[in-house]
Amino acid sequence: MQVRKMRLLRHKYGISNPDLSRICGLSPQRISEIELSGEELAPGPKRKILHAFHTIAEQRQASAMALCDDLSRHEDSLFDTVEESAYEL
Repeated sequence: MQVRKMRLLRHKYGISNPDLSRICGLSPQRISEIELSGEELAPGPKRKILHAFHTIAEQRQASAMALCDDLSRHEDSLFDTVEESAYEL
């Protein structure tokens, strides 16, 4: 079965259809149709989907940087026990 590269990229990086859909403003069904269709795609949906992929990449980069910062700050105490509900990093 032939699919668009965007589907492979989405699966490789664990991007859910609903997440991509929510960001680009297309329905999950439309995303699936686009991924599985060989038909020519209009510039509008292409632009929306590409923008959504970039947005997700930027969000994940920010999240990864925050994790790196937290790890740096708490490296020496990472294995200390704390009250889960009362402690914030």
